[in-house]
Amino acid sequence: MSHPFQDSLNNIEKRLEELTKLVTKKQEKVFDKVIIDNDEFQRLFKISPGTAANWREKGLIAYSQINNKIVYKIQDINTMLDNNYRPFKK
Repeated sequence: MSHPFQDSLNNIEKRLEELTKLVTKKQEKVFDKVIIDNDEFQRLFKISPGTAANWREKGLIAYSQINNKIVYKIQDINTMLDNNYRPFKK
């Protein structure tokens, strides 16, 4: 016979596992996309709107602007990462 407290713990644990799977799947989906918007870009890099604007002004990241909407190609994000890659020095 199980205890009600144990049942609650088991339910919480099961829900946490489901949520963890959902978060992981959502994170992986970002790179399946062709483009992301400015909000997603800022969340992905954990940067402020000012930093994103600074990177665009410096030419660090290519982007498209349609009216007031800014979007980035995932391909351009990968290019930015490659161009700024600093390998380990031995």
